[in-house]
Amino acid sequence: MKEKIFVHTENVKEFLNTAGRLTRVEAGLPGMALVHGKRGLGKTSAAIYYTAQKANNGIYVRGKRDWNYSWMMDDLLIEVGVTPIRGSRAKYDALVNALETPRLIVVDETNLVAPRLLETLRAVHDFTGAPFLFVGHEGVEAHLQTMGPFHDRLLYKTELKPLSLADLKIYCAEALETDIDADALAAVLKAAGGNFRRSVVLLKSLEDKAKLGGHAAITGETLKGVL
Repeated sequence: MKEKIFVHTENVKEFLNTAGRLTRVEAGLPGMALVHGKRGLGKTSAAIYYTAQKANNGIYVRGKRDWNYSWMMDDLLIEVGVTPIRGSRAKYDALVNALETPRLIVVDETNLVAPRLLETLRAVHDFTGAPFLFVGHEGVEAHLQTMGPFHDRLLYKTELKPLSLADLKIYCAEALETDIDADALAAVLKAAGGNFRRSVVLLKSLEDKAKLGGHAAITGETLKGVL
């Protein structure tokens, strides 16, 4: 496979579109959104890709099951370029000051973040106007619905879908170093169940096998022993 290839599948486009709209929210509207979907659809990859683009001026943090207030705030302060300091109030004030010019904050693995910490992030949003894009897998929306004031501020809720045959074809054209025939492509999609991560792993194995056998393309013969 080619190195450092980032393919704009429909899910990636949906993520980037949601992030872009969130940074252009009109005054008076809440600036929080949720991107969710099953595991393996490329949510984290899209989030990291978006915030890595300097022009977007975004911040990426990954939620952790063991986060407490201090740990979460330190992670955020580091990302905004502030050395963590002691004291709960001091940490909060330092983050608020750093967001005087609002920046989009992407919080991945929202499912793992305790409700009281999400409420802290809501307070930061309310005070600074900084947009927050929360990313989570199955069940996250139902969980957030139990948090009335928090859920009410979700201006956009974008659900990512399983990988399509068209998406997989685009990915193969841009990322593979070998060709793949239509039957093999369909077989990979079916075996992976629309899961982007599993599709990539299967394609890597198939491409390695094709290369080892001296074949220029992945075919039905290549699938034997892999699928």
